Amino acid sequence: MQDLFQTYVDDLNKLRDAFHNELTATAEELSRAMDNYSHRSEAALASFMVKVSARGVELEAAAAARLNQFRGLPANGDLPDVDDRPVANTPTNTDQVRIAAAAERAVADGLHVESDGDRKPKSGRQMTLVRSEPAA
Repeated sequence: MQDLFQTYVDDLNKLRDAFHNELTATAEELSRAMDNYSHRSEAALASFMVKVSARGVELEAAAAARLNQFRGLPANGDLPDVDDRPVANTPTNTDQVRIAAAAERAVADGLHVESDGDRKPKSGRQMTLVRSEPAA
């Protein structure tokens, strides 16, 4: 009986060692897979950030071109050099003159409304109250 019990304990120890070895191998495999995944994720993130940065530069350039077009400048032109001297802005197109004047009026009206925000806007025509006598 002692031999049977000893054989049983030896088999359990062998099984425990085999299980431990299998568990260790699985843990090492998992560690390598996680390391590989980490490197691939970092590479993908770096690639994504490069693409986002490039797209941001493209969007800034497109926005600058659209702003230049809105301002009446060539889309691919740079801003003129600005010193302390006044810039000679002489639009040649009559539509540009009208648009610039309308924009200046809108800005001036906006500034006026902001500074006089507590006042009621005046209507274009005056109102006169007339009292009538009650009918007898």
